[in-house]
Amino acid sequence: MKITPVFLVVLLLGLFATSLVHAQTTEKIALYADRAGTDCSISDTGEQSIFVYMIHVGTGTRAASEFRAPKPDCWAGATFAGDDWNYSVVYASGNSQGLDVTLLYNACLPLPIYLGRMIFDTTGAAQACCTYPVLPSVYYTTLVSLNCSGFYEYFSGESAIINPNGHCPCQQPLAAESTTWGRVKSLYH
Repeated sequence: MKITPVFLVVLLLGLFATSLVHAQTTEKIALYADRAGTDCSISDTGEQSIFVYMIHVGTGTRAASEFRAPKPDCWAGATFAGDDWNYSVVYASGNSQGLDVTLLYNACLPLPIYLGRMIFDTTGAAQACCTYPVLPSVYYTTLVSLNCSGFYEYFSGESAIINPNGHCPCQQPLAAESTTWGRVKSLYH
């Protein structure tokens, strides 16, 4: 079989298109003020211990993830006290404040997955509107997970806001309920 330039172009376009489709994912590593993942507003109003919960959200199943979530500079007066991993589902290598943390899930698990929490001792000196992002490992340009077929997925993180106010509300996805096309059309008649 002779390999023609047209065949090579079609092959390369196919591989490129496959990688684009494979890279489009709705998953995120998100930070929350609660374990249920319903509140991304973290309140730092005085001396206390604050928990920041890490949840791998999205659809599908995953076997591992890699990211980091170092305390942002705007969170003045906060001291990292440690990570409290959900060891019933993950094995952790590294910590959230370092170069990266690699989490190996104990099975191929359906998302969302509660990963654990970061613990901070605070003085209440955080700035208003302090964004707390989830960052990629220093070894990657995006967050990375391993799907259950053994392929990497690349995605972004979802930030929490410390001391939000009217200028920087914490943006949660809008709630939705299932419906029919007929019900949607009836809204406009």
